[in-house]
Amino acid sequence: MSLQITPKDMLRTFMLFPLYITFFVILLLVIIFASFLPNGKILGTKLYNIFGLSGLIAAGIDLKVTGAEKIDVSQSYVVISNHPSTLDIFTHITALPVSIRFLTKTELFRIPILSRALKVLGLPRIDRKNAQMNLPKINESIQRVIDNKNSIMIFPEGTRSNQKDLLPFKKGAAHVAKQFDLPIIPVVTHNSHNLMIKGSVWFKSGKIHVQILDPITNIEDYDIDELTNLIYLKVSENLTS
Repeated sequence: MSLQITPKDMLRTFMLFPLYITFFVILLLVIIFASFLPNGKILGTKLYNIFGLSGLIAAGIDLKVTGAEKIDVSQSYVVISNHPSTLDIFTHITALPVSIRFLTKTELFRIPILSRALKVLGLPRIDRKNAQMNLPKINESIQRVIDNKNSIMIFPEGTRSNQKDLLPFKKGAAHVAKQFDLPIIPVVTHNSHNLMIKGSVWFKSGKIHVQILDPITNIEDYDIDELTNLIYLKVSENLTS
């Protein structure tokens, strides 16, 4: 598929982007307000899911999901995936039958309103430059995600690849899975690298396939390096198939 932006894509973006930003800010405010209500966490999660779906609708994405039946919705997981596009946030919130919380870079917690909404939703905060120093706080926030019966979402490439080919995987996902005794769900995203790349704001419509692979449940059988290599191979094999 061509990465070329068409006049139709430009028109859709100019029409919908300002409306979506307005909707996004309103949604953040409602999430914050919901935190003061009874069952506010449940309502916040529903609004979080609306955020994911609304992003796909605004961008004109036709999402196909396979393998969702492999997931036990009563179980918390470490979910990992390739990360070729800005759209991956929206697709994974929408595609997965468990509610996920992304490991979120600390810079986003410096943005007014957004910071408060992220805290309400319970997204774990990570400072990549000082991860080891802040490890106890990171672990506490991950434990809260698990206590709330949600799952941790990690992109082990560490950044958006902007391409189909994988970048090397970092070991953080394996560390989290082993430390908190959580099974891993490998996920493969197909075609999103053709629709929106890092730094792009154009709404280029198209199809994205999110493929959920078999969970890895025997975490104890692998050390950190072996587990990291295993999830890399599973994603890589299915990405090229």
